[in-house]
Amino acid sequence: MNHLILLVLFILTSCSQLTRMPSQLQSDKHVVFDIDWTIVAEVKNPSKELIASKKLLLVEDHYYIAHNGLQDLIVQILNKKDVNISFFSGGKKSRNAELLSKIKLSDGRSLSEIAYKILSSEDLVKVEGALENAPFAERYKKNLQLVSKNLDQLIMFDDTIDFVLEGNSSHKNHVFHMGVAFEHFESFKEAEGLSGKYIPKTYDQWLLNNNRLVILKGAFLDAYDESLRDGISFSEAMKKKEKLLNFQSHEWNIYSESYFKKKSLKVEYGGACFDGLKVFF
Repeated sequence: MNHLILLVLFILTSCSQLTRMPSQLQSDKHVVFDIDWTIVAEVKNPSKELIASKKLLLVEDHYYIAHNGLQDLIVQILNKKDVNISFFSGGKKSRNAELLSKIKLSDGRSLSEIAYKILSSEDLVKVEGALENAPFAERYKKNLQLVSKNLDQLIMFDDTIDFVLEGNSSHKNHVFHMGVAFEHFESFKEAEGLSGKYIPKTYDQWLLNNNRLVILKGAFLDAYDESLRDGISFSEAMKKKEKLLNFQSHEWNIYSESYFKKKSLKVEYGGACFDGLKVFF
């Protein structure tokens, strides 16, 4: 009888130890963010007004600004206890660490503090046979399995879809393409009269570019629920949202409009303040 009691106590103790495992060890889903032009934009020659606004982050003699909705998106992901957040950028380790340490959440924690992993240029895979004068993303690739071996439960948000390994199991299937990002402009009026691949041509394009992370929050929450309800992988659910939103087109559609409507924003046009929903819709 005593042996039976001891056996029951041992089983109960073992189970309680399992339930107290750190949440990161229990987690099976991963959200990975690229940094440059995905969650922040580099601002070259910022105005005195923008510098005075304290929106800018000065890191290694370069100015950066966090995209609208970043902190709110991070908080919503953190609320899902089975999801880890990592960052994988082609920037140097020292730059990435300092930049992420300067982006704070409302509770005072930095992105570097909440990160499961922070991967940098030192973690990239060099492509054998790539030409030395080829673009950087063709010479070096991100191995997403450095974050998790189970890619079915991993999604990476990146403005460059080709910056990942290819092979028998293409990592592209786990990249949510954010589309080519435009340069940062505080208002569309600053972009008027300019031209180039990274310049928004219309107010609507500027508004969409500035609020991709706001829209992404709604897409993430829906995809997370759908993966649990419909029994599909997390990455498959997110890739469906990527196709529907179609950020690559730089055009609004019913899906991006719907997610944006859930977040009322104030936007500026030529110094005048408007309600973003009323302006666009």
